Amino acid sequence: MTAAVSGPAAGYLPHRPPMLLIDDIVEITEQRAVCRATIHPDCVFAIDGAVHPAAMIEFVAQACAIYASAVSAGDGPPRLGLIMACREAAFAVEGFAVGDELTIVASKAFGGNTMASFTGTVSRGDALCATIQLSVVDAELAALSAADPRDPDGGAP
Repeated sequence: MTAAVSGPAAGYLPHRPPMLLIDDIVEITEQRAVCRATIHPDCVFAIDGAVHPAAMIEFVAQACAIYASAVSAGDGPPRLGLIMACREAAFAVEGFAVGDELTIVASKAFGGNTMASFTGTVSRGDALCATIQLSVVDAELAALSAADPRDPDGGAP
């Protein structure tokens, strides 16, 4: 499955500015989402024009959410997702700045509709700046699965 998705990210996330960090979707494939973002002056993570590399965890999480929203197209508005764990984060830069243009790739490692694991990368130009492993959960599906007495594992894949 390759979703024919590109363009503005706003319709694929429940976020609104200034928490909407991803600007555009480059492509969605069966296993990954490729997105672009510019760090804007109103970015919630910008302090005196600088952004700590740990903020890239949220950028990658939003790319994961875009992927999930695109592959479940037709299931209504974007649902709330949560970061369950950040299993690894490696940063090759000391920080980012307002105006930096980033490419964020979220590649699905494993999982289903309720929970999944992704490896994300953040690049600035040709330079790889961050690699992040996230486990994420669809909060609404997880709540429904947990409430279903017929589902003994609470929606685990």
